[in-house]
Amino acid sequence: MKFRTRLLILLLLVALVPLSLSFMVQRISILHFGNKLAEDTRSLLNNNAQTLLHALVDDYGRILTRDRTMAQLTLQNQAQAVESKLAQPPPKAPAPIYFSADYNSPERQPADLQPSQKHLRYDADGKPVPIPISYSQQVFFLAAGTDPGQVADDLARLSGMVEVYRSLHQIQPDLFLWQYTALASGVHSSYPGKNGYPADYDPRKRQWYRDAVQNKGPTQSILIDLTTGQLILTLSTPVYHPDGSLAGVTALDIDYRQFFTDWAIPPEWAEATESMVLVYNDQLAPQQSLEILLRSHHNNRGHDWKMPVKHEYFDLTEPRFAAVSEDINNGVSAVRHIDYQGTKALWAYGARQGNNPFPLLIVPYKKILAKADDAESYVNRQISLGLTISAALTIVVVAAAILLALVRSKKVTRPVMQLAKAADRLAEGDFSARVNITTGDELEDLGQIFNGLGSRLAEREQMKQSLELAKEIQQQLLPGEVPSCPGFELAGRSIYCDETGGDYYDFIRLNNGGIGLAVGDVSGHGIGSALVMATARGALHSLVENHTTNLTALFNELNRYLNRGTADAYFMTLFYGVLNPGSKSLDWLSAGQAPLFLYQGGAVKELYSSAIPLGIAELADFVTATRITFAKGDILLVGTDGIWETRNSSGDMFGAERVNLLLQSQHDSSASELADLLIADIARFRGDAQIDDDITLMIVKATE
Repeated sequence: MKFRTRLLILLLLVALVPLSLSFMVQRISILHFGNKLAEDTRSLLNNNAQTLLHALVDDYGRILTRDRTMAQLTLQNQAQAVESKLAQPPPKAPAPIYFSADYNSPERQPADLQPSQKHLRYDADGKPVPIPISYSQQVFFLAAGTDPGQVADDLARLSGMVEVYRSLHQIQPDLFLWQYTALASGVHSSYPGKNGYPADYDPRKRQWYRDAVQNKGPTQSILIDLTTGQLILTLSTPVYHPDGSLAGVTALDIDYRQFFTDWAIPPEWAEATESMVLVYNDQLAPQQSLEILLRSHHNNRGHDWKMPVKHEYFDLTEPRFAAVSEDINNGVSAVRHIDYQGTKALWAYGARQGNNPFPLLIVPYKKILAKADDAESYVNRQISLGLTISAALTIVVVAAAILLALVRSKKVTRPVMQLAKAADRLAEGDFSARVNITTGDELEDLGQIFNGLGSRLAEREQMKQSLELAKEIQQQLLPGEVPSCPGFELAGRSIYCDETGGDYYDFIRLNNGGIGLAVGDVSGHGIGSALVMATARGALHSLVENHTTNLTALFNELNRYLNRGTADAYFMTLFYGVLNPGSKSLDWLSAGQAPLFLYQGGAVKELYSSAIPLGIAELADFVTATRITFAKGDILLVGTDGIWETRNSSGDMFGAERVNLLLQSQHDSSASELADLLIADIARFRGDAQIDDDITLMIVKATE
């Protein structure tokens, strides 16, 4: 063998062996880096998905609570109107009275009778058919055996309810399905007006009627509507004559599907996500205690909610549901990994409150990680392609093996070293670290991905600093000091569960010598609620001097301002009163902020709101203010629901009774001491449990 051949072989060995080793090292290093990046992406996607799903079910749980509260307030106003009508003499000129049979007669039916796509009845073939209804009139029905002559006065009195039904219906027209009143005399009225009552229908035998009479107070139940066959939430409450005797029951129905019309699923998950509405009954066996009320698969029109053809349950005795069962029993929401129909999935479910239904989202886990899997496959393909081409070129261009090895090694190792150095800078907090890789292959893709990490981490740090600054600014909106007030001690406290919150209290000195006292609670908590709170505070400060004595006008104007200036997802409960030191009195009005605790004469009385929260309905009416006259030692405590709804690790609530006991046992303490004692009592009760809501309170104590 010639020398130059041996030298060529030697040079080839010298060049190709390191090149081959370098080739292998590069392949292993890049594959490891790509796999690590893909794994980190999976972890990030998983964490983001859990956070998003948790927020989705929690926020919608709050919206459900808001809608139920609004429906309960509507029912309360409806009951008050019925009792008022029954307490008055029959009108001399009653409104037109339409019976069920009139709606079948073209000569006698209301002029506006039109089919309603909201109210559907299923025909013999199971197809939904719109029901003709009238929004201008109600319908009357007399139970079998009822003498029309004997109930003529009741018919005349209830004829005026159509205006009440209509005005309450306008508060949330998409939510309310039916509003109706059934008297013990056999008279039944319903809005909107319709036909279709069976001849043997007797509302007094219906479950909602019997439950309200038996409980002697408001009740709720989930039923199947006789007219539409839809799943409904029925709220009912008894009504009474002025002498205290039972007059009947008034109620309203809500199409349960309407609670979920705003449920927005991320588009990339929508087609594979299954949505459900569950109800838990601890009186049944564990195999049937968790039932599916509604289920839906997303389509182009949104959610298509349907009731299961037959009863469907989740068997909580299965080992995979052990944690779910514990969460349900404790009334907490959670996101968990659970196999569903043979596939790993993320389950996100809301917090159970008693027997009220709660939402469940099931998202296939592979759908959440789809982007990471696609990115990993793409990177691996690009790496494999690049390495294959490199090997082929190395074999073909064997004459230039050494030069090619040097060029190729530098082309690969230089970007890797550049990434490593930049990664060290990024780890030390230099978010401006960047790499300039222009290899035109997967390394350049990795460089571009790396260059995007710094700005994202910087945004996260900036967001953290912004939240801290927002917290400081919001704390400055609360009173810096408690004003002095002759004859009274004042105190206030506020604790937020996040960096910022939606609770608010204030002492406002008025030009007439009085002090304005305000306690408010914006729905939810966090930065959005904090902004609404700041807006409401600014509006209140600008309006109080114009309405020093007319609190009704103040609330009407403030309500209009919030309806026009805030998003529909937010509303605010507010207590506001004017403390007059000279007359030792407090004129107050509350929009959904209740109960208030008044200690007088050795006993505690709970005072309740008489109006709906601000920001729900622009045309809501607010009643005149109520006056409290103080004697020495009297105490008024106003707080947000974060006090009595605080839960310990067992899921028990602090409750209003503990507040009453504290006021009775510590009534000799000063206002500031009472506030500190209540905060400490709440902390002891909560123990290691997480703070789920903001806590705010104000105490007024008469010292003279």
